[in-house]
Amino acid sequence: MKRTAFTLICSLLFSFSQLLAQQYTAAEYWRMEHDSAYIRLEERQKAGDTLSFDEQKYITDYKILLSGYFEKLPDTEKSLYYKYRAQWNSQPPVISEKGAIKQEADVYAGERSMYTQYLVASGFFGALYGGAAVAVLGLGENGDGGAAVGIPLLTAGASVLIPILTIKDKIVPYNSLALSTHGKIAGGLQGAALGVLITGDNVEDGKLILALATASSIGLGRLGYSLGKNKPWSQGRAALYSYYGLLMPLEGLALDAAFQIEDPRIYGLTSLAFGAGGYLIANQVANKNDFTKGDITATGTLATLNGLLGLLILTDIGNNSDDISSWQIMIPAIGALGGTLIGHVWLKDARFTIQQGRNVALASAGGAAIGLGLAALFTPETATPYYVTSYITAMTTYAIMVGMYKKNNILRLSENEKKTRWNINVMPQNIFLNKKIADYAFANPGRRIDFLPAFSAAINF
Repeated sequence: MKRTAFTLICSLLFSFSQLLAQQYTAAEYWRMEHDSAYIRLEERQKAGDTLSFDEQKYITDYKILLSGYFEKLPDTEKSLYYKYRAQWNSQPPVISEKGAIKQEADVYAGERSMYTQYLVASGFFGALYGGAAVAVLGLGENGDGGAAVGIPLLTAGASVLIPILTIKDKIVPYNSLALSTHGKIAGGLQGAALGVLITGDNVEDGKLILALATASSIGLGRLGYSLGKNKPWSQGRAALYSYYGLLMPLEGLALDAAFQIEDPRIYGLTSLAFGAGGYLIANQVANKNDFTKGDITATGTLATLNGLLGLLILTDIGNNSDDISSWQIMIPAIGALGGTLIGHVWLKDARFTIQQGRNVALASAGGAAIGLGLAALFTPETATPYYVTSYITAMTTYAIMVGMYKKNNILRLSENEKKTRWNINVMPQNIFLNKKIADYAFANPGRRIDFLPAFSAAINF
């Protein structure tokens, strides 16, 4: 949602959205302005002490931070700042937990950051990289069990310590965690595909394949982390990249198997080509649809249900027939891809939250379990009634949950649209405060001072 704030002081001006400004408070700005470390360095500078380069840089950066924070204050908070700052000098304000910028948060819960999850994932992949290094270097082949055990532990520990030491603000966005993890998984698979493309039938070059997989996993993992941190992508867009980046290579490999291709190089080339194509498809889908992460979770659930159904049908055909047609291998792939496309259409403008998407997935799993239980009551002699019944109950549950959440979200959106889009504030007290601000501005010519409007209006689009 975009908000355009019209601020009227003799003329109508555009300003920052009030929704974004609500998190900035006068009390928090006063606290930042009176930070003990900042005040101490300023006093030393005014006294003529020689400050180090880092100390001078700290003062400069902190002043920029203060200036940016003050500009983002809503007009009402600026009024409160000029009104109460003298009183706060003797009696500091009580900053509520709701209005203050939280310096610490339960990062493990993921409300502010995915820092802890990132450390755990880094340690896990670090151990895998260490194991790959042992295999590539052949350290465990001569009975050197110490190196085979020690190196993975060393790399796991280093993979945890490095981000602890380098991520100083201890903030890892969701997109960085998601794309980093995806990059490590997809990078390993595509690095192995590149190795197969190079080596072909030469199985003895397995160490080269493993080395390329490891190097690609590390590189793409780092790339994913950087993209998640620097790109202004939504969680839904990041989820789309992860989803199609793994789905499309599997679709391509299934197509190769359907054509009964025997050359391993073709499989490697297909995986690389379909992987690149998957990211392009995800980009196009994200440009045309504003899917949320909850939407992608629900879409993946539908694709999984249809893919599993196709796989079970293929297994059933194999049990009842000695020969499986090459094109029957495409049944699971068509089911997964078809479920994805249907899910995009079904969930268009659904705007599921993360919890709603997760609930759809869990409810579908529960529905499948109910179907298995119902089939088991009649003790059928073949597997067909089991997976057919579980699929029907899972899809029924899925449809009910999706329909319920879509209806709730649409109703909530309709109620929000019914509310007036105008937010008008009349602040005659600012006329008197502006006189005080003028005196303060003359006394502090080096600082940028903004006068306060007596009337402001904002409209939501």
